Amino acid sequence: MIQIPRTKLEQVNLEATLELVLKNAVKALKGSAGVVAMWSEAEQRFVVGASYGLDSKALAQIQPLLDEAIPDLSMSKESYNLLSELSPGTTLPLSNQGTRQDPIVTLPLQIADKSVGLIYVLRPFKAKAFSKKNRDMLAAFAEQAAIAVQNARLAHLLAAEKHRVELILETSAEGIVSINGQRRITGFNMAMERLTGKSREGVLGKECFRVLNLRNRQGQSLCNTQCPILMNSEQSSQTFELEGTIQTIEGNDVDVAMTYSVVYSLEGKPINAVINVRDISKLREVENLRETFLSMLGHELQTPLSIIKGYASTLAQRNGNWGSEILRDSLQVIEAESDRLGRIVNKLLLAARISTDTSVLAKEEVQLSSLVEKVVSRLQTMTDIHKFEIDCEPDLPPILADPALMEEVLTNLIDNAIKYSPKGGKINITGESSVGKIKVTVADEGIGILGEDMERIFERFQRTDRSEVKKVKGIGLGLYICKSIIEAHGGRIEVASKLGKGSQFTFTLPLEQST
Repeated sequence: MIQIPRTKLEQVNLEATLELVLKNAVKALKGSAGVVAMWSEAEQRFVVGASYGLDSKALAQIQPLLDEAIPDLSMSKESYNLLSELSPGTTLPLSNQGTRQDPIVTLPLQIADKSVGLIYVLRPFKAKAFSKKNRDMLAAFAEQAAIAVQNARLAHLLAAEKHRVELILETSAEGIVSINGQRRITGFNMAMERLTGKSREGVLGKECFRVLNLRNRQGQSLCNTQCPILMNSEQSSQTFELEGTIQTIEGNDVDVAMTYSVVYSLEGKPINAVINVRDISKLREVENLRETFLSMLGHELQTPLSIIKGYASTLAQRNGNWGSEILRDSLQVIEAESDRLGRIVNKLLLAARISTDTSVLAKEEVQLSSLVEKVVSRLQTMTDIHKFEIDCEPDLPPILADPALMEEVLTNLIDNAIKYSPKGGKINITGESSVGKIKVTVADEGIGILGEDMERIFERFQRTDRSEVKKVKGIGLGLYICKSIIEAHGGRIEVASKLGKGSQFTFTLPLEQST
């Protein structure tokens, strides 16, 4: 539970007000001392809120009188009047002048039939008892004191609620910005600081459209055309949503969804708004991946399916008179395209499997040099313009790995080396051990990779727009699968390339996992 202590200013203002009311009450009733007591919910008793004509020692003596007060805050004024006429069972304190006090009058401090405290006025010993007129006069002062207490409590509750709301906004995991009717920023929480890299101090008082500048996918500003602060209540609902892109202090774009909660005046004019800002970059990334995946998958599946359907339809013609050679060639094409479809599906399944569960690894001792020779022997039948060179250390130690997945990595890397060096050339595969790890490199003399593309070629469904790359069939999963498999084994994979000179893919695996 959030507890907000009263500020010193609140305490001082209330105490000063009560002392002034009490002083005037004591003088008006020709008393010598007085006390205002307030009900404490925390202590469940009356406590001194202000005093007049009594020192600290005397106040200590009056506390038992407060403890004897009936803690029924719904007590009527008549009941308090009756109580004030009874002789108190507690010895009353001396005044500051050393005068013994005896006659006493007590009234409740009431707000809307609910008591918030008590007011006592005392007279010197054997002085004239308080009359009904005195009590009526004291009631006016009691009302002033009750209003002061109630106002102080309301101010405290308001401050507590304000602090609670500010705490919620400040600690929210989502960005929150508050703006006034002139679209100037009045609040900017920590999540917004993290999201934008901009400090609260640097943006407070500035126009939000200059700080955030929400833009659509075409780069057009939404702040000056769709901001709900520019609309009256008839044009916009109290809650309004926009999606777009903002820019961080480093110049990076962030996709966000903004929910505006607008407060309107009686005339329907916007007074202020609170904007909830959610980072939807990951969501947009997933959407883009899905669109790319569906586009690529549709393209890659369409070709083999069209070929299979074409050959199957031709062979199914009733008037066809196909010789055995034509039948064999056609069926071989259908089989090859079916295998191609199978490879696409298997890659999709493998990508999904290793991205969600590393426990699929069936580890055993694997000799990478033997695995390299096996993969090269299988793939070199695909080309007659490439020369393969294998240079693995003869004493390369075995590693503990999933042999099928390691073969998948080598197959993808060597297959890429073949496909992306269409003019042929050497393909070098090296394997060596160093301190605590094994390093394998596949290098070609192909088309190379652009510098800006090297950062994202290991991401799912990522293929560059270069014409040389588009000539090669694929869905952009091979290198993603390689990276996922290597990292699942506790290793790393990197690329180095020069455009037109070839590429070099290197992965390392820790020997700590070997037996």
